[in-house]
This record gives sequence, structure tokens and C-alpha cells, in this order.
Amino acid sequence: MEERIAAFCEKVFQPILQPVFLPIDRLLNKIPTDPWATVCAIALFITAMLVVGVVMKESYVNQGRTKKVWYTDLRLWTVVCMLPHVLVYFYFR
Repeated sequence: MEERIAAFCEKVFQPILQPVFLPIDRLLNKIPTDPWATVCAIALFITAMLVVGVVMKESYVNQGRTKKVWYTDLRLWTVVCMLPHVLVYFYFR
């Protein structure tokens, strides 16, 4: 099933996206990668999540919030929204 989805995406999207992303990919491949860059990026994301989630006052982060329900807390959504970025950096390091 996974192979069929990959083949479908390659057939449909590759002709559209390749002219745009292939030059960008070639340009970025010339830049040497350093494992410390990944570590720094992950540290920045985690630091931002900690600052919003722990350091900042709830009243400041949730200013103007009408409902006091757990799922309207912006501190939670900050962490939830930034987690995929951290996972992508971990995956591609």
C-alpha cells in the first residue's frame, strides 16, 4: 500500500514540484551540514517551548481568552504545534 501511494505521489506531484524544488535542492546540497547546527536548532525549539510553557505567565500567554478550558490554553498549543518541527529535525539529523 505504501509503495502504491509513493508511486501515485511521484506520478502526480513530481512533474509539478520538480521544476521548483530541484534547483533549491541542488543549491542546498552544496552547503556542508554540521551536526551542531541540528543540535542548536533543536535546542532553540525546545527552549521556545519551555519559555512559553513554563516561564511566561499564563495570564500573559492567554490574554483575551474567554473560556478557561484546558484546550484553549495557548501554552499547550504552542508545544503541540512546535513538536512536529522538533521531530523532523531529529529524523533528518
